[in-house]
Amino acid sequence: MLPFTRFHAATLLDLHTWSTLSRNEVRPFLARFAIEPLRRKFPMLRIYEHLLGLSPADAAEEQMLGGGLIRATDVAERFGLPGDDLREALRTPGNPYPPLYAFGPRRNLMLNAQVEQLLASPRNAFHSLAPIEGHALPASRLARHLKVPQARIDAILADKGHLPARIISDGRIRYIVSDVMHRLASSEEKPTSEDDLRAEETNIAIPEVTPSSTDGASHGLFADTMTRAAAQSETQLSCTGSGANARRGDCLHGATPEAKLSGT
Repeated sequence: MLPFTRFHAATLLDLHTWSTLSRNEVRPFLARFAIEPLRRKFPMLRIYEHLLGLSPADAAEEQMLGGGLIRATDVAERFGLPGDDLREALRTPGNPYPPLYAFGPRRNLMLNAQVEQLLASPRNAFHSLAPIEGHALPASRLARHLKVPQARIDAILADKGHLPARIISDGRIRYIVSDVMHRLASSEEKPTSEDDLRAEETNIAIPEVTPSSTDGASHGLFADTMTRAAAQSETQLSCTGSGANARRGDCLHGATPEAKLSGT
């Protein structure tokens, strides 16, 4: 039962209860943030720090984090606001609301404890939690931090309907670095298939070998071998012409040495 402690070993069912995500989507969801289980269970401290970017400083904060998340649509109902109005307000600097954890479509979540604190306070107060430095960064700092061209970050952020996970606090948007890294990895060019490699090999042009290219001792045995191979290839190609000689497999200068040796 909630709240969990920081060292609670959470099962997939526990995380379903804590996060409001379905049980089947918890594991692939956490993989986006490079969070792995420990013997099939997830230490909650790992979830707090690598998913939310928060680490409890005392027992009160531990209880807040262990109380779980709440969907933004449910928060809007508690505040008596349409969902669109709440989302617009959250993007306004100086708004009075707790941070929003936007993990994707229909995954807009807030800390339940902060929402309850705000509702109970006559001054709309709630306890703010200090974020872990470097866990989430503004868009302007992502390329330099991840050491990638700015164009790759721009491409990821171009689709406004499919943005990486982000935290919206006091109207400012910060993208969770681990999820941006996951997007970068998934957007890299796929390796060439074996069929494509074979097609490329058949289209590779053989460099023409000329007498001038084999001059000099520096070319040595390799150059002589290439010259003989090119000459033999040229001889075989000349045998593909039409006429009586072509029918016998002979060329203008008679049968090849290999044909004579085989008795043909």
